Amino acid sequence: MAGGDDVADRDEGGREREWRIVVRSLRQRLESLRRAGIDRIPSPPLLPPRPPSSRVKAQTEPISPSSEAGVPPSRVADVAPPHRQVASVPSTPLPPPAPAVSLFGPDGLETPAVPVEERPARLLALARRVAACSRCPLLAASRTQTVFGVGSPNARLMFIGEAPGADEDRLGEPFVGRAGVLLTDMITKGMGLTREEVYIANVLKSRPPENRNPEPDEIAQCLPYLDEQIEIIRPEFLCLLGLVAASSLLNTALPLHRLRSRWHRYKGIATVVTYHPAYLLRNPSDKKKAWEDLQMLMKAMGLAPPGRRGG
Repeated sequence: MAGGDDVADRDEGGREREWRIVVRSLRQRLESLRRAGIDRIPSPPLLPPRPPSSRVKAQTEPISPSSEAGVPPSRVADVAPPHRQVASVPSTPLPPPAPAVSLFGPDGLETPAVPVEERPARLLALARRVAACSRCPLLAASRTQTVFGVGSPNARLMFIGEAPGADEDRLGEPFVGRAGVLLTDMITKGMGLTREEVYIANVLKSRPPENRNPEPDEIAQCLPYLDEQIEIIRPEFLCLLGLVAASSLLNTALPLHRLRSRWHRYKGIATVVTYHPAYLLRNPSDKKKAWEDLQMLMKAMGLAPPGRRGG
C-alpha cells in the first residue's frame, strides 16, 4: 500500500507542476499582449473546456482591479487589461479595495513598510540624494534646484505629475504655478482635503529645458527615486496627472482617454489616471471629465464632496 501511495503522490505532484507551467505560460502570454497594447482577447476560451457534466456557460468580462492573487515578475500595473473567460454567475460591481493586487502588478511593494515615525527622516535623506544627483548631466547643469515632493509622509493619496516647470524650479516645490493653483482647487474644493494631507511629486525631479517633455532615458534615471518615495510613504491610492506620468508608471503607449475612467495598479496600489492641470487650463471643457475621475477616486477612498459632508 505504501508503494501505491508513493505513486499517487508523484502523480499528484506531476499534475501540480504541469498546472503551474500552464498558468505561468498563460500569464507570460497575457503580459506580452498587454505590452503590445492589446486589451481584449476574443473567444475561444483561454482554458480547456470541462467535461459536459460540469461545463458552465462562459462569458467575457474585464479583469477586476481586485482580482487574481498570482502575478508574474513585473513592476507595472494592469493597463487596459485583457479579457478572460469566467463562469456565468450573478455578479455585482466590485469596488477597488486598496490591498488587492492585479494580474500584472507585483504583489505589493518590494520593501518592508517603513515605521510612521521614521518616514520624515527617510524622505529627507532621499531628498538630499536627489539634490546631489547628476545622472542626467544636461538636467543637472540647467536646473536651479531639484524639486523633490511635498505633503504628508503618511498620505493615503499621492498625486504624481510629469516634471517641474519654471516656477517649481525656482521655488523647489511641485505644482506651485497656475497649474498648481488648479491642482490645489481640485484637492481642496473638489475633494475636501488639503495639500498637507496628500503627497505631491513628479516623475522627474529636475526641470527639462524649455519645459520640453522628459526624454525616455531621463525618466528611466529618475523613476527609481519616485519608486522609493512611494515605498516610504505607502499610499493607498495614486492619481497620475497627464499622459507622461501615466505612460511612465504604467508602461503603456495607450492614449490618455483609454486610461482614465478605470482602475489600474502600480506596485499593487490602486491607481487612477486623469488630465494634467496644465492641460485643463488650456482645455477647460475637459474639467468635467477630470471631476468624474476625482469622484471615482473619492468613492473608493470613502470621501464625500465637501458640500455633502456632515449631512
